[in-house]
Amino acid sequence: MKTAQQHRQRPARGRHDVQPVAAACALLFIAAGAAQAQQAQQPEQLETVVVTGIRRSIESSVALKRGSDSIIEVISAEDLGKLPDASIAESLARLPGLTGQRGPDGRVNVISIRGLSPEFSGVLLNGREMVSSNDSRAVEFDQFPAELVSGASVYKTPDGTLIGQGLSGTVDIRTVRPLDSRGRQIAVNLRGERNSNGTLVPGVASPTGTRFSLSYVDQFANNTIGVAAGFARLDSSSQTKQTELVEYGDYTPFGLPLSGNKPAQVGGNQALLPMFWTATSSTKKNVRDGLMVVLEYKPNDSLHSQLDLYYSKFDTHEVGGKFAQSLFGNWSAGIAPALSNVGTTQIGQNTYATSATTSQLVANVGNFDTKRTDNIAALGWNTELKLSDHWKGVADLSYSRDKRNERYTEAYGGPYDHAAKQWTYGAYQWNVPIDGSPQTFTPVQAGYLSNPSKMAFGDVQGMDWVPNEAWIGAVRHPEIKDEIKSLRLSLKRDLDGFFSGLTGGVNYTERSKDVAKNEDRILMSKDAAGNYIRSIPSAVVGTPFDMSWAGIPELLRVDVPALVQGGTVSLEEGQFSKWVANNSNVREKVTTAFGKLDIDSEFFGVSLRGNVGVQVAHAKQNSDGWEYRGNDEAPDPTLLYKRSGGTSYTDVLPSLNLVADFRNNWIARFGAATTIVRPNIVDMRAGTSTPSVIGDLAGTPHAGEWTTAYAGNPELKPWRATGFDLSVERYFGKRSYVSVAAFRKNLLSYIYNQLTAVDASGFPQVAPPGVTPKPIAPLIRPANGSGGKVEGYEFAASLEGALLHPALEGYGLVFSASKLSSSIRDQNPDPTVSTERNVPLNGLSGLSNSLTLYYENHGISARISQRYRSPFTATTRDIFLNSTTLQQAADKVADLQLGYAFEDGSYKGLSVLLQVSNLFDKPTMNRKTVGPNAPDATGLTPNYIRYFGRATLLGVNYKF
Repeated sequence: MKTAQQHRQRPARGRHDVQPVAAACALLFIAAGAAQAQQAQQPEQLETVVVTGIRRSIESSVALKRGSDSIIEVISAEDLGKLPDASIAESLARLPGLTGQRGPDGRVNVISIRGLSPEFSGVLLNGREMVSSNDSRAVEFDQFPAELVSGASVYKTPDGTLIGQGLSGTVDIRTVRPLDSRGRQIAVNLRGERNSNGTLVPGVASPTGTRFSLSYVDQFANNTIGVAAGFARLDSSSQTKQTELVEYGDYTPFGLPLSGNKPAQVGGNQALLPMFWTATSSTKKNVRDGLMVVLEYKPNDSLHSQLDLYYSKFDTHEVGGKFAQSLFGNWSAGIAPALSNVGTTQIGQNTYATSATTSQLVANVGNFDTKRTDNIAALGWNTELKLSDHWKGVADLSYSRDKRNERYTEAYGGPYDHAAKQWTYGAYQWNVPIDGSPQTFTPVQAGYLSNPSKMAFGDVQGMDWVPNEAWIGAVRHPEIKDEIKSLRLSLKRDLDGFFSGLTGGVNYTERSKDVAKNEDRILMSKDAAGNYIRSIPSAVVGTPFDMSWAGIPELLRVDVPALVQGGTVSLEEGQFSKWVANNSNVREKVTTAFGKLDIDSEFFGVSLRGNVGVQVAHAKQNSDGWEYRGNDEAPDPTLLYKRSGGTSYTDVLPSLNLVADFRNNWIARFGAATTIVRPNIVDMRAGTSTPSVIGDLAGTPHAGEWTTAYAGNPELKPWRATGFDLSVERYFGKRSYVSVAAFRKNLLSYIYNQLTAVDASGFPQVAPPGVTPKPIAPLIRPANGSGGKVEGYEFAASLEGALLHPALEGYGLVFSASKLSSSIRDQNPDPTVSTERNVPLNGLSGLSNSLTLYYENHGISARISQRYRSPFTATTRDIFLNSTTLQQAADKVADLQLGYAFEDGSYKGLSVLLQVSNLFDKPTMNRKTVGPNAPDATGLTPNYIRYFGRATLLGVNYKF
C-alpha cells in the first residue's frame, strides 16, 4: 500500500517543495544589481548558478505542484538541513489557504487549513498519522526541528490511498530519502539568537540562544543502500510581556463600593471600570533535541525497503512574576477605593475609564515556575516488492507515541502589615487604553510590591476556588500519553488504457490517549500558637522582577519550587471536582479498506490524468471518565462515580481528482471528495465537571445561579463534508506560476458546543447566607449537528523578475491570498468573549495573505516576508487543560533574512545567515466583549496582549 510518500507527483525527483521565502533588503538589492551587471558579461556562467537556496526551493515546489494529481501546496528545503524559515510551521503559514496561530512563545505552532481549526487537518510524518502532545488531535509543529525536515506537502484534495486525511486538508511532513541523492553529503549549521526583550527573568536561560544541527547522507553498495541521519539541538529562550484586562463594567448593582471622582456617567449609574488587570513577565528556556535516521535498501528494481526513525525531546522551564489588581477583591474585602484624575475614552454608548489614580486597591503578587517535557518517537518500516511485471505489493508498519509531563507551581501573596496582622491596600496610578496600546499600573509608594518584610503569603483576592484561609497556591502536574499503532497492506497493478493503474488495500490503526489532570493545593503551616506562618522565608527570595515596562519598578520574586520543598508549607491533594473534569482515556480502532484507479489518457489533444478512489472506514471508540457529586469543602469519595461510553460507525469516502494539461503551460484541476475528521479527543471524554453555586450575595442579580458544568460525549460522530475544488494554473518556466482556485465544503455533520440544562438537585447545595440555589444548572457538552458550508477563493503566484527583463535575474516574489466564509456557527460558552449566542467557527480568518520578496544570485540572498490574517476565534488550553475560546485580533508578522554563500574557492560550501523573526515586534492580542453590565454589551476591549520581542539569529552553514 502506498503511503503519502507514494502519492508522488509525476515529474518530481526533487523533494517536497516550499513556497519559498526570499527577502529583499534595499541595500542588498542595490549591491545585487551591481553583481548582476558583472554576470551579464559571462552568460555561460549563468547556467552554472544552479538551483540552490531560495530558487531551488521554489523550483522544486513548482515542479511538484505542477505534476501532482491532487490540488496541493508544497514547501521544500533549500538544501540539506536548511528549511527556508526558522520552523516548518512558519513556512506552512505562508502557503495559500493556510494560516498560522502564534502560541505562548510567539512562534507559530499550529496551522489552520482553509479556515478550519487545527483539529480539522490531518498531520502525517512520512505518510503516517502522528500523535499530538496536547489533549486534542492538533499536532504542535514546533516539535519538529526544521533542520531535520526536507519538506512538506499539503493535500487540499485527497485520493483513495491517503490514510489519515483531514476534513480541511492533510499535511505530510517528509524527511530525506538517501537514495534520492548521489554521493556523500554532510551539512553543519550553527546559529546564535538574541531577543529584543532582553532577559526579563535572570538566571533561567542564557541571553544568547543557540541552534545546532548536523546532517549526513550517503549511499553504499553500488547505490543500493542509503543512510541518512540528522541531529538538531535548540537551546533558546522566550521572553514574554503580558497584560490581561478581564472585564470592564458597572458593578454598583452588585454592591461594589465606589467613591470619589468617577468617570462620566452613561445610562444612569454606569461607571465602566477595569475590574481585573494583570501584568506578567516571564522567561522560558527551551531545549529541544531531535534525531532522524533513515535506512533505505534497494538492491534491484523488484525490492525497495525503508526504515525511518524520528525522535524528539523538548524540555521547557518557565519562570515568571505576576501583578494582579482586582476591584472584585475590593468588593469582597469591603474596601471602597477613591478615584481621582480620571481619564475616559468614549466609544459609542460606552464611556471607559482608561486612566486614574485609585486609592486602597486590592493587589496580589504571584510567582510561578513551570517545567514541561515532551517525548515524541515515531518508527516506520515500508517495503515494496514487485510480484510480477504488473503487480507490486506494499507493506507499511508504524508506531508513534508521545508522552508529556508538566509541573506548574504557583504561589500568591501581597502587601501585609505583620504587626496589625492584616492586608494593606495601596494607591496606584494606572493607564489602560482600550485600543491595545501598552498598559501600566504603577504603585504610588516605592518598594511597595518588592519588600519581603512588608509582604506575606495568602489569598488576598479570594482566588482559591475552594475557600480556605491557608491557601497560597497550587502545584498542577498534568500528564498526557498518546499512542498510535498502524499496519497497512496494499497491492498495485499497472494497467493499459484509460486507467493506468489500480491500487487496493487495507489499513488498521489503534489509538489510545490518556489525559490525567492532577492538582495539589499549597497551604500555609501554623506556628505553635496556631497562627498561620505568612512570613516569606529569606532563603526563597530572589532579585525582584523588573517590570518597569508595565509601570512596576520592582516585583517580589520567590523561588516557588524551593518554597514547596523547604517544609514551611504543606501540600494537599486536589479536590475531586477538579480532578474529574479532564481525567479520561479514549480508545479508537479504525479499519479502512481503500482503492484507487489512476487515470492517464488524452482527449482532443488535452492530457487528462488523475484518479478515482474510495475508502470504507469502520471506527470503534470508547472512553472512561468520572463525575463527582460531592462538596469539595468536605470531600466524599463515595460520591465519585465512574462514567463510560462509546460508539461505532462506518463511513464511505469517495474521491475524484482530474487534471487537464493543455500542454501550453495551462493546467485545470477539479477535485471532489467526501472527507471526515474524527471528534476532538477531549470532546470524546466520558467525564463531566461539577458545578457550584455562584458566590453572589442575596439580592444581587446572579444570586443562586450555578456555574456552568462541562462534559464530554463519547458517542460523538465525526465531522463529515463533501468538498468540491476547482483550480486553474498558468506556468512560466521552472519557477513561476499563477493560480486561482475556488472550493466549497458542504457539511453533512458537524460538532458544536450544546448549551443545555441539567437538574441541579443532586449537586452540593452550598450557597451564601440567605441564597436559595436555583433548581437548574447550565451544562455544555459537544453534540452532533448537520448542515452548513465553508467556501472560499485562493490566489497564488510565484514570479521571477527575469520574466520582465533579463536585468532582474535573481529577483522574485511569492504571493498568496485567501478569502473564506462559513455559515457554521458554534454555541458560545462564554458571554464575555462575545454577546452573540453563536460565534464563528474556530480558526476562520475571512482574509489572509502572504508576500515574500527575494533576491538570490552570486551567493547573495535576501528576502523579506509578511503574513497577515484577519480576526478569528480560537480555542486554547491553559495549564489547567481548560478550554478557553477567545476572539483573536488580526495578526501581521514580518520576517527578514539576509545571507551570503561562498560558491568557489577554499570557502566553497560555507554560507552565513542573518535572520530576524517578528521584525516589528508585533504582539498577539485577544479581545472580549465589555460584559453584560454596560450600555453596549457588544463593545470589544483588549483581553490578553503579549509582546514576544524581536528574535535575531546569526549563523553559519557548511556543507561538504
